[in-house]
Amino acid sequence: MVNSRDFFDKAIAVIEEVAQDEHDRIVCCAKMMGDCMLENGIVQLFGINHGLAFSMELGYRAGGLMPFHQFNTKDLAMRGVITEEQLRDPNFDNNIEMAHKMFDLYRIEKEDMFILISNSGCEALIVEVAKIAKENGHKVVAVVSKEAVANSVSKHPSNDNLVDVADLVIDNHAKVADALVDVDGTHKMNQVGTITGNIIAQMLTAETYHYLTGLGHECPVLLSANVKGADKHNRALSDKYLGRWNS
Repeated sequence: MVNSRDFFDKAIAVIEEVAQDEHDRIVCCAKMMGDCMLENGIVQLFGINHGLAFSMELGYRAGGLMPFHQFNTKDLAMRGVITEEQLRDPNFDNNIEMAHKMFDLYRIEKEDMFILISNSGCEALIVEVAKIAKENGHKVVAVVSKEAVANSVSKHPSNDNLVDVADLVIDNHAKVADALVDVDGTHKMNQVGTITGNIIAQMLTAETYHYLTGLGHECPVLLSANVKGADKHNRALSDKYLGRWNS
């Protein structure tokens, strides 16, 4: 019978896999992030579906780093670029036109890099974002489940998957359909991809700090708003990116 301890033990095992197997790629990505920040670039984040949690894990929060910007499809409707009906279209994630609209919506600089998150990496929208980024000379990192990628079919007209476009791929070690615990030999339940995704995000934060401070640079760590002097500290970090980031 499935219980909370069963899930916890299996989730911890997957986290250990990520920490060991993805360490070198996480360090490589953190170096890319640090170099981007040293050039006054921003790390552009875009997650499809539950991949949005990865973006939220990094985007402007206490104890995190400053130079992140989140691509958010809701911004298209909130800023009047598309209607709410278009946003709710079941095929939205496979509409490549929306990728171009998002690039027109935000201010992207040549120094910026991209981290794109999708469990299967097959959605046309995120593949198109990766292609546009690459065409404009940006580094692209993909965070996916390699097992889910291997069992998916691309929805992009080119038949490319996100991993085919990315410069670096980090595996979140989630299973197909992101189900972890066997129920009765016929199906599984409980997800782990968001958990390992957030672990990867925080490992990237730690390794970026390690990389920048190791070079003798200060690292742009945000303070909690509840800490005295935090407003002044955080504004000093964020003002240099005015017009280029959101929370």
